Amino acid sequence: MDKQHILDNLPSDLTLEQFEPLVKTDCVLIERIISAAHVTAEGQWYDQAKSEWVMVVQGAAKLEFEHGEMVSLNQGEHLTIKAHVKHRVAWTSEETETIWLAVHY
Repeated sequence: MDKQHILDNLPSDLTLEQFEPLVKTDCVLIERIISAAHVTAEGQWYDQAKSEWVMVVQGAAKLEFEHGEMVSLNQGEHLTIKAHVKHRVAWTSEETETIWLAVHY
């Protein structure tokens, strides 16, 4: 067994947002996402074929939904985004990396 910690081995270059698969099967993808003041480009929306459960492990973020709702997520907070619910990352912390745990199912 290779035990790991979700906050270990953060990349030194965070010019781009990092998406790191932790578990990937035909049915589920669990990934660590590392944001450093990254946002989704204005006018771009995620429209995913699978539902996503997402939690902020460290830092903070705001998700914007196509119908105008804005949801703030702080450390330890999580939510489920149903498949094909259009959303975007409107803000992530500028003071520390925002570490997400995302489960796509």
